[in-house]
Amino acid sequence: MKLGKHHFMSNIARTHRNPAAAAVETSTVGTTDAQVFSTTKPVSNVSPLAVLQTILSSPTNLDFVKQYTTDDFIYVSLNYGKPEVKQALPWAGTTKGVKGLVQTFIDVHRYWKVDNFQIQDSFENEDGAAIFGTFTYTSTTLGKTVTSPFAVLARGNGGKLSYVQFMEDTFATVRSFRESGQYHIKANPDGSETDI
Repeated sequence: MKLGKHHFMSNIARTHRNPAAAAVETSTVGTTDAQVFSTTKPVSNVSPLAVLQTILSSPTNLDFVKQYTTDDFIYVSLNYGKPEVKQALPWAGTTKGVKGLVQTFIDVHRYWKVDNFQIQDSFENEDGAAIFGTFTYTSTTLGKTVTSPFAVLARGNGGKLSYVQFMEDTFATVRSFRESGQYHIKANPDGSETDI
């Protein structure tokens, strides 16, 4: 059964808060509605959001993830392809096939201890879904802890995803591996510079 655009938009408007979000909401007295987390309940068990949530329940299991992705699946991790980022985070860039997504989650658990990974907001429409949240990782080599927002975009239909894009604060996560050295930054057009 194909549902119309109005159905999906009204589903997005009806948000369902998860227990973690509710706990945050009760502890944030004085916040505005825009700061309250909301998650959309998947429209069906084969909708893009449902499939994305299923994949994220066991993202390091290649055979499991293959069940929920198309043969022409594309995964974009952090950027489309920057060699400098790939030197620090080998999974960065664009890969064809589901192995890139699975290897990313395997490597994340090798490079960091995952202290927290919380989905705070989620949305979907007929052929796509997005989730937003925060994670806290501690690097296994240096023991440095970092917290970053994240965003995941997924596209697909018929119970399979054909595209997933994962974004995070890469500057922060790479710094969890920085043992020494500085960046000399010239970002301000007015001429000020800074060392980080």
